Amino acid sequence: MDTHEALLTRRSIRKYRNTPVPEELITKVMTAAIWAPSGGNSQPWRFYVASGDRRDALVRAMIDASGPDAPSPGEYDAMAKRIEEKGRNEGTDRGLMQMGDDGKALGFLGSLRFYDAPVVIAVTGKGQKKGSAGQSIGAAVENLLLAAHAEGLGACWLGIPLRFADRIADMLNIPDDETLATTVCLGYPDTGSSINELGWATGRSRLPFDQVVHLVS
Repeated sequence: MDTHEALLTRRSIRKYRNTPVPEELITKVMTAAIWAPSGGNSQPWRFYVASGDRRDALVRAMIDASGPDAPSPGEYDAMAKRIEEKGRNEGTDRGLMQMGDDGKALGFLGSLRFYDAPVVIAVTGKGQKKGSAGQSIGAAVENLLLAAHAEGLGACWLGIPLRFADRIADMLNIPDDETLATTVCLGYPDTGSSINELGWATGRSRLPFDQVVHLVS
C-alpha cells in the first residue's frame, strides 16, 4: 500500500475480530509513531501499550468507572448487532451518532470499552507542556493510524476515555509527571460489520475541496 492509498482509505474502526496482534507488528506500528516530526525534535510523546491481561483489567476498570448502568458484555454485543442490522437495512451514509439511542450508547460506551479491540494504547505528554507539544503528539498518533492501516490492522483515535484519565493512569502505571493526551484502540478489523462503514457524527464524507483549500497566488 503506497502512502496516498493509506491516506485516502484509512478509516476509524469500531468493530474488531477477536484475534491477538503479534508483538512484532505492534513494534512496527509503534516505530512509525515515534518517527513522527516534533517541534525541535522534542519527542514529547510516551506510549503505554496494553494487551492481554492488562488490557482486560483496564477495560473492566473503565466499565466500572462508567457507572452501574453500563451494559454487560452480552448486552453490549446485542446493541452492536442492532446497529449492524440497522446499517445493513438503512444504509451507512450517516454517522454513528445519527443511529438513534443505540448508536449514541455504542459511541460512548464502546469508547470506554475501547470497542473490544485486543490492544489499547495510551498516549501521554512528557516534559514540554506548551508550544508545539500537542501538534507533535497528534502527528505521532496519525503516523500510528496510517502504519496500522498499511499493515492490515484497524484503529480508532478515542477522546472519551480521557474522562477517566486517573483510572487509566493507575491501571497502566503512568508517572505523575506525564499527562494523558489521548487513547487509541488497535486490532484486526471485522470487515463484515456495517459498524465500520459508519462515521462518528455525520458520516464519512468530506467537505468540497474548494471549500477548505484556498490556492493563493
